[in-house]
Amino acid sequence: MTASSSVVAEKDETGRIFYTAVGHSTGISAKKTTRTTDIKALSQTQLVNAKSFRALGHSISAIFLPAGYPNTVTPDYLHYQMYNDVQEFCSSVSGLLASRGALEGFGVGDASASATQALLLSVLKDVCSRFTTIIGAYYFGTSLYPETKTFRFLADVINDTSIVLDTISPYFTSISLSASSPYIPSGSTLQIMALCMSGAMRSLCNLVAGGSKAALTDHFASPVNSKGDVGELNAKNASRSTVVALTGVLLGTLIVPYITTRTSTYTALFLLVFGHLLANYLAVRSVVLRSFNRQRSSILWSTFRNPKAGVDGHPVVLTPRDVSNREIILDISSRIRDAVANRITGDCSLGVSVRYATTRCNTSHVLKMLQHFHEEPYVLFVAVPRSWGRRRPCILVSFKEGYGSLDQLRAWLHALEIAAMWSAQHTRPNPSPSEIEDMVLSSHETLRKEFSRFMEYMKEAGWNVEEGAMMMGSPGSVIMSPETKKDV
Repeated sequence: MTASSSVVAEKDETGRIFYTAVGHSTGISAKKTTRTTDIKALSQTQLVNAKSFRALGHSISAIFLPAGYPNTVTPDYLHYQMYNDVQEFCSSVSGLLASRGALEGFGVGDASASATQALLLSVLKDVCSRFTTIIGAYYFGTSLYPETKTFRFLADVINDTSIVLDTISPYFTSISLSASSPYIPSGSTLQIMALCMSGAMRSLCNLVAGGSKAALTDHFASPVNSKGDVGELNAKNASRSTVVALTGVLLGTLIVPYITTRTSTYTALFLLVFGHLLANYLAVRSVVLRSFNRQRSSILWSTFRNPKAGVDGHPVVLTPRDVSNREIILDISSRIRDAVANRITGDCSLGVSVRYATTRCNTSHVLKMLQHFHEEPYVLFVAVPRSWGRRRPCILVSFKEGYGSLDQLRAWLHALEIAAMWSAQHTRPNPSPSEIEDMVLSSHETLRKEFSRFMEYMKEAGWNVEEGAMMMGSPGSVIMSPETKKDV
């Protein structure tokens, strides 16, 4: 038999397999007739309905999900986006209440207000916003990538503060305490201050959220066995956020006209802000990052070095999912925390200058540390705690020219080891200089023995050992050629 038709099997970017019949056949073999019997058993209506639903689902996925989903994104992408859409909805509805409060603050509905006053107030608010953007970029720009989850949640806390200030700003005019106390501003002045502060916080939120979202997008587009398109992922996220925000605005226009009293305004604002923060917290909590930062490396090293948790001589190795469940969202990155004992054991500053170290440590200690670490890409100093009664060490790390991300990790793990030894061996606040030097040397030897094994276990557990975000930005200075001068 001469075949005049062919069935071509194709697979799209999502992995869905479909068949395309090309041409027609003059005869059908018995085997093909047997294979098509089950298909003919289904009614034509059921086939049409099934194909319609599949086509509709495929179209929606193609519009709002990245190409190749789920193979081109990380497994935590869908959970994060679900919670993120909920917080976008709450934010859009609460934004209507804030916009109404801001308009009333500008003088809408007040017969004594003028357009010029509203214009000048809007200009003042815009000036505060722009200055906040400039200052915020300087102070927080280098911190957004290492502490992505912290700043992503913090951005919405700042945004909700701005929304609250805008919403309650009309009620500041009823405050009249300046008559009894001349140091307290009048109600109108408080209103202007609230509006300017809200504009500044909103611009700070946009800055922090933009940087942290960029880091999260880069994470979502970097699954283990493939690579996604960051640009397309951003476009799909913007498209989905637009639909969610539009739905919230349309629903809010039906609800907000009925929220007129202070009680109803405060109640609705509390529910929306609470839902917004809860959804954002769950979204950030669902993210599973595979790169090292200070907190994640502290959790990994503490459990890895815990002799009581190992089985048959093998250390405990946590996966990225395990560490994500233990992470503290709002934490100070410079703190050294023992994840096993769940306590703070010290503080560490990475990338400090030797000049600053000389102000915190005595000269003999600085000279000895420079000599001891002459073959290492970093130099570690142990400063005496400044606060009275404080038992935690303060560890300072200076880097040498040509250091890398693994050197930052080694320095941080070295600081963790010193803090653990300090906490285990000393009950008095200030150990002697010789004891401090012994701890540095002993922990250095431990790190030399365990670091390579630690990195091998981490790589097997699914961690991205080649990418690290230990330090916020670049150090202020690096050591080029340390020289020890002797008195003649």
